[in-house]
Amino acid sequence: MFNHFSEPVSTGAWFVEKPIFEQSIMMQVAILAVMMVFVVIAIVYAARLARQESSRFPLYICIGIALAAFYEPFGDLFAHVVYHEANQINFTSAFGFRVPLWVWPSYVGIFGLPVLILVRKLETSEFSMSWWMPVFFAGVIGGWLWEIPMIKLGYVEYYGANAPFKLLGYPIWMGFANGATMLVVTTAVYFLKHSVVGRHYPFLIIPMFPMLLMAANGGAALPLASAINSSDSSAVVNIFAFVSMAAATLYVWICGQLLAAHGVQARAGANREARAV
Repeated sequence: MFNHFSEPVSTGAWFVEKPIFEQSIMMQVAILAVMMVFVVIAIVYAARLARQESSRFPLYICIGIALAAFYEPFGDLFAHVVYHEANQINFTSAFGFRVPLWVWPSYVGIFGLPVLILVRKLETSEFSMSWWMPVFFAGVIGGWLWEIPMIKLGYVEYYGANAPFKLLGYPIWMGFANGATMLVVTTAVYFLKHSVVGRHYPFLIIPMFPMLLMAANGGAALPLASAINSSDSSAVVNIFAFVSMAAATLYVWICGQLLAAHGVQARAGANREARAV
């Protein structure tokens, strides 16, 4: 009975033409080599942690983050960001976007290494919101400092006439979304590591990473993405960019509260055990 199809929507920013630009093979190989250096550092650090903890969990984190890199084309659609697609050494293509190979190791090296370091800090240091929130804002600034050279060198571009407020070509909201992703994923990994899953089935963290990254980054980006892919108004997009920034900050604050509560409970349990002895 229902064997007909409706006409596709053909209006709105969803169909904004993206720029197609080219990066030389030499420059692609150069950035790939740089990213591989970060990968080696991350894997060496993970292996060191694995030896100290007598657990492969840190190495599984690296593998899981590499798997989560397949989220990138969807994130590009959300943010209207495009890489050099002409003559590209390609990693994956989806949703009309082509992602270069150097992005894959960047997930492990640039994103994975901070997650490993932060999970370790949560395990070895007293938790406090006084360092948790500054780490988030440092990540926002760090993301900006990292991407500005990438934009200027022609590796990536944020496009569209309705693009949100930018500073030297980089949309500020993106730093908030990426910074929140790092800390939300860190929180989830920490709790999973110290759960039944982490203790008995640590390898299961690998297939969970795409879900964790998509939930954290996609959740923070959703207000902006909904606006930029449906409205031609820069004013509307800018408003929702601030909503995404607020959502990202809220996510980090909530994670901090969860970690603080967990720390209080752990200390209370330790005190009860000490009194019992």
